[in-house]
Amino acid sequence: MSAEPVGTDTLPLPVQQPRRRRRHPIRTALLILLALVVVAAVVVLIVGDGIFRTYAEGQIDQDVAHSLPPGVTGTVHSRIVGGSAVQQWLHGSFDDVRLTSTDLRIDGGDARASVRVRGLPVNGQGPIRSATASLAVSQAVVRRLTPLAGAGASAPTLGDGSVSTSVKRTVLGLPITVDVTLAPSVSGKDVHLDPTKATLKSGFVSVPGTALIRTLLPHGISVCDAKYLPPAVRLTAIRVRPGSATLSLTAGRLDISSLQSGATGHC
Repeated sequence: MSAEPVGTDTLPLPVQQPRRRRRHPIRTALLILLALVVVAAVVVLIVGDGIFRTYAEGQIDQDVAHSLPPGVTGTVHSRIVGGSAVQQWLHGSFDDVRLTSTDLRIDGGDARASVRVRGLPVNGQGPIRSATASLAVSQAVVRRLTPLAGAGASAPTLGDGSVSTSVKRTVLGLPITVDVTLAPSVSGKDVHLDPTKATLKSGFVSVPGTALIRTLLPHGISVCDAKYLPPAVRLTAIRVRPGSATLSLTAGRLDISSLQSGATGHC
């Protein structure tokens, strides 16, 4: 059987190699240069913003230190939180600033403070949008509490949720000392002191006086705190433990000038 001749239409097609595109050296160099410029610009912005942030924080530290009221000393450290510090500055206020101080001295007593300010004007003038603060003071700071001093009471002793003091009186020619323990709390603009325990002493005689004190002061003692605080600042809580007390405060639309002037609120 003879083989059939192979037709030309059955021959394999020749394989064509893809045409290589030549890379243009100038275009490649431009792309690399553009990428380097973008990276450099980002680095400059980040570094520049960090330098500006550090500078702004230093200025805030100085301004706060110069604005501390009489009898208060210490160093304050600020931190600007959030996005670009430069962009915040261009908007006219810093969105979120954290202030801390661990070496405050108030009338010779130790204290620590932590403050968070929202909407701090960059020029140091005008209202702050809002602020919250926590102030921890040692027993030495509260030894001259105005309400207790006005009542002739001794320097208070801070205990576990309580404040203890003594009041000396003369009744029918007999010297009497009343040791009383008070539980502090906050209600609106008032600090409430509720007597929880009392003892009456005269010479070597000591008798319980809790019932008597509660009869004489059925509603405890209330002191308006607004007259001791700047306008728009409100005391929200008091936590007392042995040797120290922590005050929580809040403020809304607080004008910086009122802090610098020493003005106080109204009861």
